[in-house]
Amino acid sequence: MSSPKRTATVLIAALLTAALTACGATVSGSGVPGEIDIRSLDVGAYPTEPPNAHDDDPIPAFYEMYKLAAMRIADYAISAYDIDPQMIYGNRADANNARLMPSELGNETAMSAIAQKYKMLYGFHSSGASKDLSVATSGTWPTKKDSNWFTATTMILQFPDAERAMAAAREFHDADFAAQEGRNQPVSLPKYPAAHAQWRPDSPFVRVLLPHGPYVIAFLLSVAKPDLPALTALAESALTKQIEALAATTPLTDEQLMTLPWDPDHVLMRTLNPDGLTGPESSYYLVTGARGIQHYSGGPLPDHREYIGQQLTKMNAQQVAISWGSIGIRTPDAESARRAVAEKLFLWPTATDVAPPPNLTDATCVENKQLAAKKRFSCILAYKQYVGIVSSEQLLDAQQRAAAQYAVFANSR
Repeated sequence: MSSPKRTATVLIAALLTAALTACGATVSGSGVPGEIDIRSLDVGAYPTEPPNAHDDDPIPAFYEMYKLAAMRIADYAISAYDIDPQMIYGNRADANNARLMPSELGNETAMSAIAQKYKMLYGFHSSGASKDLSVATSGTWPTKKDSNWFTATTMILQFPDAERAMAAAREFHDADFAAQEGRNQPVSLPKYPAAHAQWRPDSPFVRVLLPHGPYVIAFLLSVAKPDLPALTALAESALTKQIEALAATTPLTDEQLMTLPWDPDHVLMRTLNPDGLTGPESSYYLVTGARGIQHYSGGPLPDHREYIGQQLTKMNAQQVAISWGSIGIRTPDAESARRAVAEKLFLWPTATDVAPPPNLTDATCVENKQLAAKKRFSCILAYKQYVGIVSSEQLLDAQQRAAAQYAVFANSR
């Protein structure tokens, strides 16, 4: 005869068995494997941890902070393509400080003296054209090849206050105008009477400066042939678009400039960095938004700005990091990241598929079209909401970089 305790135990076991059997009968589908064991990946000699793996985020030196400010303002600077969609090619983008001024503004030595006088905080410039050809600015006035119909350089310079920006804009213009050997003429922009502009009647270029709050907005623009009405219309349109873009952000104070966060979302830290270099570099080690990164076409990225923008839009890119040749992209969700791999959303045209990295799902590799990319082979991979793109001249090396990038993603916090 069984005891009451034993009877209760048997009943509980029977109830649990029935419940578990019922659950198993009503749930459909199959189990999902866990993450890849990164120990199974061939990463070669590449690192598998991010630079901040031990909670030691890199902190830039104070004299590098202007580069962070430039990366920030890149998202609010219009590109040549924004000015006119015929200008699909990017030439370069860079950060500026008061001692390192863009040549598109005029003589660098003279411009630097004025920038220092009025304590310029930082600057940013980005260039583009309708042909993948550059503008020569080393002389007293810019020149270009006739086949390069349209060119544009956008410059944004921030000063501590509106008064100094206004004075600097006037002196930038006056110093440059005086250096043109009497060959230039002032240009009036009816929509922007406060703007300073000049052109040379036998040249298709116009140089424009406009103080706007603590900013000086500047452009060097050209059309196909000397045409003052066309240049005037292009300059006024560019100023309108740039003012609208700047309305979406706020100027920095000098204190804020020194305390800007460096990669606060850790997108750059998650991007493969074989040499472990962590100082901000305005062309090779940077992070900005999907709009801002397009300014860097023609430098670390291929020069076809329109194509890059289309690919980033397709994958819903939110932030993009460039880490000495590796590219890290944050999308809103894992589905967007996986779609980037499935649709091979490289930032340049590709030719043929090649073998993916062994044991690495959600990855694919390609051979690039000649002259379309910096390297012969590239791989794209997904990890959660992140996309990595790596490249190399050798397929095995590209595969190992892809495997290492996956490991860095997996080991990041």
